[in-house]
Amino acid sequence: MKNMTITKIHVWSVANFLGLMGIATGAIKGVILPVLALVGAGALGDVDGGIAKVSAAVSADIGSVVAFGIGGWVGGAVYAWMANWVLKWTKGISVDTK
Repeated sequence: MKNMTITKIHVWSVANFLGLMGIATGAIKGVILPVLALVGAGALGDVDGGIAKVSAAVSADIGSVVAFGIGGWVGGAVYAWMANWVLKWTKGISVDTK
């Protein structure tokens, strides 16, 4: 086994990763769940009404998808910055790898 010590986390990569995770979470919350709720409630009615209701539900929550992405990116940058400070103070994290 190799012993590896993590002493620094790249802020931009963590921010980008958590920003994309935020977009994925926002898409589930803002796009998929409202569509499933409409289908499950049987509130679609005819085809034209169903398309209108689904498109209204999806387009109403696009802002939350963007907000989740921005929040994830900012949160990831702050978290990585704090983690780097703590890693410097504790002299890193030791991980055993194969």
